[in-house]
Amino acid sequence: MKFSFFHTPKPRSFNYIPRYYNPQQEALEKKKAAMGLDSNLSEREKRRLRIRTAYGYGTDDDENNTNKFGYKSIRPIIFLGLIGFFVYVIFGTPLLENFFTAFLNMGK
Repeated sequence: MKFSFFHTPKPRSFNYIPRYYNPQQEALEKKKAAMGLDSNLSEREKRRLRIRTAYGYGTDDDENNTNKFGYKSIRPIIFLGLIGFFVYVIFGTPLLENFFTAFLNMGK
């Protein structure tokens, strides 16, 4: 009889089943399902695809979607401009110095 204080479990087996993935074939199946033709997608995948196309998600146009200026989003440019403006106002003008002198002279 074997006596031990610690029980060491046996290692679990790792069952990996490699699957072949063809992005072109998957894109073709999604297009066929979106058009209503016969496809190999399951009902769940078809339903998910219908919802995504109804709300405009997951389409190929998302990657190429740009505004009239050619930028993906103009929001970062606006934020950088505002930050630059505030930095200029604070450090490039005597506004900050006048504020501190007025604040210090307020107590006198």
